[in-house]
This record gives sequence, structure tokens and C-alpha cells, in this order.
Amino acid sequence: MNKYTSGNSPAPSQRTEGELSQTAGATAKTVGGMVWKAIKTVLCILCISGLLVFLSVAAFLLSFRDVEPPDLSAMSLSYSSFVYVDDEAGNSTEYMTIYRDANREWVSLGDIPTYMKTAQIAIEDHRFSEHKGVDWWNTAGAVVKLFSGGSGGGSTLTQQLIKNITKENQVSILRKVREIFTALNMEKKYSKQQILEAYLNVVNYGGQNEGVEAAAKAYFGKSIAECSLAQCALIAGITQNPSQYNPLVFPEEAKNRARTVLDRMWDLSDGDESNDELVITSDLEGQIAPITEEEYNQALAELDTMTFGGGEVQETESVEEQQDLNSWNWYIDAMFNEIVEDLQATYGYSYDIAVDMIYNSGLEIHTAMDPQIQNDLEQMFLTGDCMPEDENIEAGLFVMDPYSGRVIAVVGSRYEREGVLLENRATQTRRQSGSSIKPLSVYSLGLETGAITYGSVLNDSPVPDYFGEGSTQEGPQNVSREYLGHLNVDDAIMVSQNAPAAWLARELTPEACYQWLTEKLHFTSLTEDDSHSLSAMALGGQTYGVTMEEMTAGFAMFANGGLYYEPYTYTYVKDHQGNVILDNRDNTGERVMSEENATIMNKLLHLPVTGYSDVGVGTAVNIMSGIGVDMFAKTGTTDSGNDLTFVGGTPYCVAGLWNGYLYPETLEDSNTCKVTWRAVIEYLNNYDWSGKEWVLSDNVTQYTFCRSSGKIAGPNCYDTAVGWYDSNNLPGQCNGGSDHVAGPAVSVSPSPSVDPSPSVDPSQEPSVSPSPGVSASPTPGVSSEEPSSSGPEDPGSSSSETPSTPTPPPTQEPSPPPEPSESSPTPPPATEAPPTDVPGGGEGGETSGVTAGA
Repeated sequence: MNKYTSGNSPAPSQRTEGELSQTAGATAKTVGGMVWKAIKTVLCILCISGLLVFLSVAAFLLSFRDVEPPDLSAMSLSYSSFVYVDDEAGNSTEYMTIYRDANREWVSLGDIPTYMKTAQIAIEDHRFSEHKGVDWWNTAGAVVKLFSGGSGGGSTLTQQLIKNITKENQVSILRKVREIFTALNMEKKYSKQQILEAYLNVVNYGGQNEGVEAAAKAYFGKSIAECSLAQCALIAGITQNPSQYNPLVFPEEAKNRARTVLDRMWDLSDGDESNDELVITSDLEGQIAPITEEEYNQALAELDTMTFGGGEVQETESVEEQQDLNSWNWYIDAMFNEIVEDLQATYGYSYDIAVDMIYNSGLEIHTAMDPQIQNDLEQMFLTGDCMPEDENIEAGLFVMDPYSGRVIAVVGSRYEREGVLLENRATQTRRQSGSSIKPLSVYSLGLETGAITYGSVLNDSPVPDYFGEGSTQEGPQNVSREYLGHLNVDDAIMVSQNAPAAWLARELTPEACYQWLTEKLHFTSLTEDDSHSLSAMALGGQTYGVTMEEMTAGFAMFANGGLYYEPYTYTYVKDHQGNVILDNRDNTGERVMSEENATIMNKLLHLPVTGYSDVGVGTAVNIMSGIGVDMFAKTGTTDSGNDLTFVGGTPYCVAGLWNGYLYPETLEDSNTCKVTWRAVIEYLNNYDWSGKEWVLSDNVTQYTFCRSSGKIAGPNCYDTAVGWYDSNNLPGQCNGGSDHVAGPAVSVSPSPSVDPSPSVDPSQEPSVSPSPGVSASPTPGVSSEEPSSSGPEDPGSSSSETPSTPTPPPTQEPSPPPEPSESSPTPPPATEAPPTDVPGGGEGGETSGVTAGA
């Protein structure tokens, strides 16, 4: 033992097992309490979170509780417009449908067959009768598909209707929830029948066909009311995938889908293949019904041989290619544009709104077209039998009834149509008219103002300053490139001499001619520059030209006694509610010129195509001979030869035709236009035009006039011809001396002699009563019809301008004057021939640009 130890030191402390157990239990208790607290905290958090989520979802769902369903009575839908052709008894036949955004025609539920309603419900929503807008079992399955990346599905007819109206197609829970609540509310607001009717008229059935009526007409060419069970089943099957099951594109796929529809209808009818059955509640009683086994088998058999009609299959969705190109022709183009213009003028609509109304507002349009005539004339121009051999020569034809304004036919091109609303060479293209304008712009105005009569002597010499003030160039040139000094009105028109027309236009003033054309004859293509141009007004050298529609409508007054009728291509138009919004049935004519002067112009315009007693001048006489119908007409050719026109009339129609290149090039054959015009008239002759006769005044009769003075022939007149005059407004009688302002008459045509020669009694001097504004004794340019001391020294003419071979005087003295006679429009044959040095046909040109002639 040392100093650091003691013998009494105690031993280390020892813990018992009980103590150790007691300590471990305390520790476990402490840890368990902590875990429990954690669990309680988590549970509390979860409960609070769940409550918050529940409240949020509930609030979210409640936000859709009052969502307003679409108003089925005021849906903004596109409705197709329909074109009808009416026969003489007023019976209407549907001709075609016009649409853009959708082809739709609303039909009431009662007009839709039971087969169609049953087929649609069977394949899309067989519990439609009993649910309240949502099929919850199908909806649950759709939600599962949605979360698994599928496309959902399970929509009821009510939900599908909402989607088609709202156009909301995105795949999302939000849209689906909104759709569900909207469907529930729709079912509270509308009956099952209302919802079903809207569905069958709104849903797409392939292409632009929306609604069962449009589908039935597109695929089967009939109304849905006439469709069989098999046809209804095929239509009903399209809604699942309108592109894949369009029968015009995929006929076999559409038939297979129809078989699926029939199988489903039969399963729901007898319950053999499933526990489902077609539910029919009182709300749809009488609207849907099960099918029998016999009906099922017959429908399957019909599908095997089913074919599809309707419009052409369209490969694009452009407006132009959505239409039935077999029905949409040049006439429909013109009618469409006319309706647009009339809607703008009548209601102040913009162009876009007017166009949209035709495409989408469900208009009922009654066209004035005769489909057979229109189709035949278009084919005539396409085949080219009567057309120029050069296929680059274009054409435009406009034909109308002169007594009402009804357009008989429009051909806007010789080429095959490729689309709709193309540029129409007859109604839209403006081309210079050439001499065909002369009867409208100069000669009719001259007659109406009293400046000329049938045989007035006109100046045929260069017009001073024709090419501008101070110009020394002579103009306008005539067809023969020479001047005859003086020429009577009848001869000037027959051979289309240019200088006399220009002198007359100078006398009347270009401004007066322009006003006559624009205000009286409603020309809209002329420009302000044209109103100051002798070339534009007298010879057809307009700035841009005129249309064949304007020319034809103007010439109509020579057939109907002096009235202007606005051409129309439709008789009337109704809106979607059946109200008449446009109406041409009472189209009335406006008085342009007196019936007497219109009759005289009618007689004058016979000369270019008939001449005197069929011994006429110009190729038109030969080409038009033997056509079998009385006619008047006038040709026109531009100086460069780029354009030919021929406008004329028969007792039943007036027609204007243009031929020409679309680019500057000379037409080699000036007869092409006349040949085609004749072919058109010969075709129209085959129709019954009973009751169509020219309106000719009884006051207009034939008198013998003196070619040297233009007055009624007296006993001392040696060169006479027969002309047409208003008996109440005759020119004075020629004294055979100083009245002979033209000297020895220069006639480009035979001077017909009549035995006895109608004239006036020398003891009675008829007076001329011209209209105010233009003197009956013209200043230089139009030879006076009253005695004049100037005689042959009339300004503008000289002996050097008189041809060296004048027409010899008649071999016999004039007969005593008898009473006026209403003899045949064609004077008797003449005994003398026309001068051989005066060309008969063709047209000359003026070096300034445009001229016209026969």
C-alpha cells in the first residue's frame, strides 16, 4: 500500500435491469409523441388543403352554373341562297345553290323523316331522350381518356350542337366543363325537339354542307324528306368524321360507315346484340322509332348499289371552287353582279356586305335566264363552229328583249370557264365601239333635235381642226380614203361614211352627244375626255370604250319605239324571311326619243344589212341575206382593226357582239363578227317568239325626197329616192333650183324610183318644226334643208371633192305627186348602179386612232 491508496475505497456503482428498462420506455414514449404530433400536423394540413381544393373546385364549378346556352332562335348562321327559274305560268324550279362559308338550308323537324332522326340518335346518342344534356357514364369514360392522352369523346347531341355553334374545338378540361354546364342549361331552356332540329340543321355533313337538307341535295340530288333509310343512315354516319366519310370523295368508306349505323339501329330495335335499347320518351314520341328486320335488310341491299350525285367534287375550299360549275355560267355571273349593284343602290350597303348577303343570307333569287338558250349559246362559242379560226380572238355577246329589258343571254368569253365571277367581255370589258356608236350618239340625236331627216344632205369633207386647233391634217378619213363632197343621211349610214357623222357631231356638239348617251341611254363607261372629243362621239374612239351591254340596251329603242329599258337578269329577290327586297317585274321604259324618230332610225338601220332592194353596199348585206328574219344593224371597226362590233335587232331581240384580241393586234378578217352574229340569230329563230313585233309609228310613211337638197322632191328634182318621214313633221319641198345645195347628187347607192313617187302637194308647203336647241338649218357641216343662197358653195365642200363619176340623173321625169303611201319598208329596185369607184364594204380608219364603218 502506498500513500496514494487507502484500504477503505468504495467499489463502482452498478444499475439494475429494471432501471434500464424504465429508462428505455421513457425514451420511446418521447419519440412516439413526436411522431404522433407530426402525423396530426400532416393530417391537419391535408384536411385543410383538401378543404381548400374542394372549395376551389366547388367555386370553379359554380362559376359555370349560370352559363348561358346559345340562343337557338337567333343563331348567326350562314344560309345558302337559291336560284330559281320560272316558266311562263310562274312555276318555279330550283336551278342552283350559291354559298361560300356553308351550304345550308334550314328545314323544320316535321319535314325531316323519322329514319333520319332515328339514325342520328342511334349512332351518336341513343339515350338522348332520357338524359338532361349530359350522359354521365360516357362522360366519365371520356375524362379517363382525356387524362390518359386520348381525345375524350362521349358527347351527347346537345354537347355536339353547342360545339358546332360556338366553334370551340380545343381539347381541354376547361372547355369540357364549360360544355357540360352549357348542355345542362340548354336542356332546361329548350325541348328535345328544338335541340334535335337545331342539330340536324347546323352540324357539318361533309365539305361545305351543313345540315341534312344540304347533304341530301349534295349527295342524292333530292330533299331530305325524300331520302330512304339507307340514304339517311349514310348521312347520319358522316358526322363522326366529315372528311373521311364524305361520299363524293370516299364512297366506299361512307357506305361502310352507313352499314355500321344500320347495325346500331337494328341492335337498338330488338336488343339481341346488347342490353341497350332505343329510348323513346314522350318528348320524342312520333319523332323516332325502331326499324324492322325487313327495313334493315332492304337498306343493306340498297347500299350495295348506291351511287352519289350532286355537285362536282371540289379539291380546294376557295370560294370559286365551292360552286357547281355546271350551273354557274356567264349569265349567273352577270346576275350576281347586278344584284350586288342593286343592293348597294337600294339599301346603301357596301360592296362586301352585298356580296356576303348573296353568299350567306339565304336569298331566294328568281333569274330571268332561259337555261337552254344560255347553255346552247355558250356551247356555240366554245365549239367554235361559227367563231374565228384564230382562237386568240375573244368574244362577248349580249342579247336582250327590247320590250321589257329582260336579258335573254350573256356569253362573256369564247373560252371554257375556270371558276366563277370571271371578267365578262359582254358586261364588264370596255372596248372602243367604232362606227356602231353612230346611230346612238349622232344620228338618233340629230333626228330628235330636228337637225336631220331621213334624206338630209350632210357634208362629206374634212372637218376643220379635227385633229386639234391649227392642225393641217385632214380628217376624219373615210373608208375609201376620199371625200364625196356631200352625202345623204341614208347613204352615210349604209356605207358608214365617217366625215358626215363627224360634221353632224360637230353641229350638235360633242358635249350634247355625251349628255345624250350618259343621261338618256345610261352609258357609264364614258369619260370626261370623251365629252369633248369628236372622235369619241362620232366615230367610237372612246378613251376606254364601252360595253356590249350598254350598246345593246341603247339599240333596243330602235325596236320598241324610242324607250330605254334597263337590262335585268333577275325578276325578283326575296330575303330569308320571304320578303321581296328587289323587284324587276314592273320594269318600265324611259322615253328617249319619239316613236316617230325611233321608227325612222329603224328604217335607216335596215340599210347596212339589206341595202336598197337587196342590191346594197357592204359585206353585211351578203352575209345577212337569207337569214329569214327582218333585222336592222350596224357594224363597227376600230382604226387599228383590233376590235369588231356588230349590234342589231330583230322583232324579238336586240344583240350586241364584240370580237377582238386582248392585246394590240389587227384582225385579218373583218367579217368574223357578222358571221357569229348571224349564227346566234339563226339559232334564236328556232324559238317561238309569238307576239314580239317592232313598235313602229303609223305617222311614219314613205315620201320621195330630192338627193340634191334632202327635201321632199318637187316637180323639178331630177335625182330622187324614197325615204321615211314623220307625216306631221316634214321638211320643206325642194324648188329644184337654189335648194340643190349639193349640186349633182353623189350617191353611193342606187337611187330607187317609185312610180308613182310619193311626195307632197306643191301647193302645200310642209314646215319643219325642229326641237329647241339645234337649228333645222345646220351651220357648216350639215347642209340646210331650207332654201339657201349658198347653193353648192356650202362651206367645207369644193368641186375638187366631188367624185369624177357622179350618179347620172334618172331617165324619166318625176311623176305627179300622189298622197303619202305606207308601202313596203324596202324601196323598189333602182334602175341605175352605184358608182364603181366607191368601195362598198369594209371600214376605213383615221390616222389619229379610231374610226368606224360598215
